[in-house]
Amino acid sequence: MMPRNHAPVSLLAVLALVACGGDDPAVRKSPAHSDEAVDSAIPAGTSTDAATDTATDTDAPVHGPSGACGFPWVAAFQAARRPLPVRGAPHGPHAFDPSADGGIRYAEPLPTGTFRRRSQLGEITIPDYADTMPLFARAAAWTGTRCFETPDGATWLTESDAFALYQQVAERTTGQPLDTAPGARAVLGIRGAFPGTFAWNGNTPDAFDDTLVLLTVDADGTRHVREFPVNTDTGAYDFGTNGASSLKANRRYHHEGGWHRGSYEALTIAESGYRTVDDTNHNGHVDSDRNGWLPPSGGEDHERVGGGHNIHVASVDGPLETARVRRWSAGCQTIPGMANWTTFIERAWPGNGNDVDYFLVDARDIDPEVFGGGCTPDGTRECPYRIPSLPYTDQRSTEAAPSDAFSAYNCSGADEGGPENAYLLLVDDYGTLEISVDDTDADIDVHLLDAADPDACVDRDDTDLLHDVQPGRYWIVADSYVDGGSVLAGEYTLHVRWR
Repeated sequence: MMPRNHAPVSLLAVLALVACGGDDPAVRKSPAHSDEAVDSAIPAGTSTDAATDTATDTDAPVHGPSGACGFPWVAAFQAARRPLPVRGAPHGPHAFDPSADGGIRYAEPLPTGTFRRRSQLGEITIPDYADTMPLFARAAAWTGTRCFETPDGATWLTESDAFALYQQVAERTTGQPLDTAPGARAVLGIRGAFPGTFAWNGNTPDAFDDTLVLLTVDADGTRHVREFPVNTDTGAYDFGTNGASSLKANRRYHHEGGWHRGSYEALTIAESGYRTVDDTNHNGHVDSDRNGWLPPSGGEDHERVGGGHNIHVASVDGPLETARVRRWSAGCQTIPGMANWTTFIERAWPGNGNDVDYFLVDARDIDPEVFGGGCTPDGTRECPYRIPSLPYTDQRSTEAAPSDAFSAYNCSGADEGGPENAYLLLVDDYGTLEISVDDTDADIDVHLLDAADPDACVDRDDTDLLHDVQPGRYWIVADSYVDGGSVLAGEYTLHVRWR
């Protein structure tokens, strides 16, 4: 239920190491193929790399300003970017609607047929979509090193170093282990960051400007990294009432080899009951106080139970920076273009019914210890106290707290302008959290956040709160209330447990 205890690992330490659709069970085992013949374009005994990869290290000749890699796709996206949503009036945390339909709508056109092709684990069914989207540079096989733009500056990594870096991003941000056994496959999505970068790019709606990283391990233990552009939200398209929803970030999802809409083999979600954010106003963007809020058209975005969030292809034409998601995703993670999809699924395919973990993180929430090298917890946003397991009790005072970064929260109009202590909790289970504070000679309020941002508050109370949570990354902030200009800081005891 709780995460492993990891030793702090920085990028320097890494270097030193050197929707889409639901699953219909009735059709999983017997899809309808228009062409059952094995793709004859790949001769027997030939690696699938030969059919799709290039031997050019496209990073090598490109250099940008100091601290940057000069990625051409970043400049292209920035030139083609549409205006980001305009922040509107605050509206607080998303309400949960238990009556909302848990499924998602299918609007993307089905392929006219399919064909069989060899993957690393046998034959796989591929849709016969045709488009002009070229293979993305970093989706090709590695030659030498690649440039990465990190908070520590631009750095060049080998493939094994890059695997270790992405592993730390996944594990430290979600608290869950990444399978590195021989033959293992895992996928990491980074919402709001271009491939090769880790900085928040604004996450423009309806664009393929997120990152999907495929991490695989050969039978001999050799580790491989492939990086793809992707969309991790919904398309800007009217899928109908409760028809489109985005996965919540900073948690691990369980996927498996399965059938997308009974048509072709893809990675299908293998769990139910998880919460999503419904794109009620059909703008292809999660409208929240943290992301910026657009006045709703036909209702306000809300949380609901989701289902059918697969990883599949979006057959769109290039160029990448102007391609739009639209009806290709009602919440699935979509990879643009058949060249990218074929390269991805031939290596990601685990076999029908076999597991693949999908780690989805928000670029703004990547654990700072991945790049910062670790720190001694002091209750600040940058270095919170970490809750190792539940139940948990902590006695402390806010009078000497070094942090006063959280003064107003979107979930309350109370003045919380006094000093605070922040705690980080990583969970991999569903349940009800009970958070309470004893503060006899002070006034310490408790806040539950799903990001290190006061505009990401999901609940708060003067003394105790109960809140249903799913797997993910949570912050608990014990903050000093301000009454008429008087800061009521002092000693308190915090209790956190499952109800």
